[in-house]
Amino acid sequence: TTPAWRMLDEAERLKQRHDLLAWLLSQSLHGEQGALFAACQVTEAVPWLDAKLYGSSQVVDEGRHVEVFHGYLTRKLEKLYEINDNLYTIVDALMTDSRWDVKFLGMQIMIEGLALGAFGTFRQITGEPLLKQLLTRIITDEARHVHFGVLALQECLQGLTERERVEREDWAFEVSLLLRNR
Repeated sequence: TTPAWRMLDEAERLKQRHDLLAWLLSQSLHGEQGALFAACQVTEAVPWLDAKLYGSSQVVDEGRHVEVFHGYLTRKLEKLYEINDNLYTIVDALMTDSRWDVKFLGMQIMIEGLALGAFGTFRQITGEPLLKQLLTRIITDEARHVHFGVLALQECLQGLTERERVEREDWAFEVSLLLRNR
């Protein structure tokens, strides 16, 4: 702990923890909103039926996650933060890119993968039973989304030209920097 933290009384420490949790879960909510929009776009854009059917099930999952996080934040924590600028930039880039494989790479692999790790960490450290239960269920969905992204991209990425592959690598690097900076 830091000297500043040790100087706080218990009420102020609880407030700081509450606000940090609200901020973290708010960013999770905004990530889930982005995932909802991306899943809708990918469902329309992917070229094969099985992916469209899977995408439609992910739309349902993401919609449920949005409702769960929004409800928890507004009814239980009574606090909701706006989206972080770096996360906004990433989501905006995903929404405006016409390439379905880039949407998969950004959302299914990078953002959903980060969320999967973050939700696992949140679940481990929280002592709040409701949040632990919600995160356990959401983690199951997120793991399935990442797995599907990996499967869908394996075949697609093998068919890219060298130039297309380098474009996606550079794009993934830029997204990684934005994710780190958020």
